[in-house]
Amino acid sequence: MNSLVIFASRTGNTRRVAEAIADGLRPHGSVTLLAVDDVPATFAGTDLVVIGGPTEAHGMTPPLVDLLDRFAAALDGIAAAAFDTRLRWPLLLSGSAGARIAARLRRAGARVIAPAESFFVTRQPRLEEGELERATAWGATLAAAVGTGTRAEAVGSSVA
Repeated sequence: MNSLVIFASRTGNTRRVAEAIADGLRPHGSVTLLAVDDVPATFAGTDLVVIGGPTEAHGMTPPLVDLLDRFAAALDGIAAAAFDTRLRWPLLLSGSAGARIAARLRRAGARVIAPAESFFVTRQPRLEEGELERATAWGATLAAAVGTGTRAEAVGSSVA
């Protein structure tokens, strides 16, 4: 399986989560980890695309919006999943970049294989204890879902 994990990160937390997701995918095939500014023009040969970024102002950062605008229909039929990093607040207060990314992936023709996953940060901002381990487990869950053609379930608590 060929996976591509794409991330936007301002403080490094989302990058660390993306790296952990990639670690969970690696036992199942090749994984390419890319910052949002380094994404290629095509996803040819990719079996799974995972995209994530920090939640800001209830949604995605401008670089993620720009990326998803570029791929209006380029993901047709490719398995995909979305994640974000955010404060552990109720969704009504925080919003979720992951949920918005997942919606945009569907519009781009991707086959979204899991609910958007949130990984939590503190106000400092630092990742909460256990989030990197949860991200690695989620990556493995995504790989299994692609392999079996099923929908992956959330790992741990993704909703506050």
